[in-house]
Amino acid sequence: MNKNTVLDKGYVIATILNIFFLIGLVFISGSENLYIFIPYVILMGINAVYLFIKAIKINKNKAEI
Repeated sequence: MNKNTVLDKGYVIATILNIFFLIGLVFISGSENLYIFIPYVILMGINAVYLFIKAIKINKNKAEI
């Protein structure tokens, strides 16, 4: 039986990771250390782009069904 799941493990992990990134952003921005803050924001941006592209693909698949 071929099970076609829309929300795969990668999507769920990326969503949970994004929540932790947002919580951690409060503490990291409070430290005012740019050497930690800039890579952290870049990593957050990459994760957000992944979630955005995945959401577009999910909506595109819903339109085709």
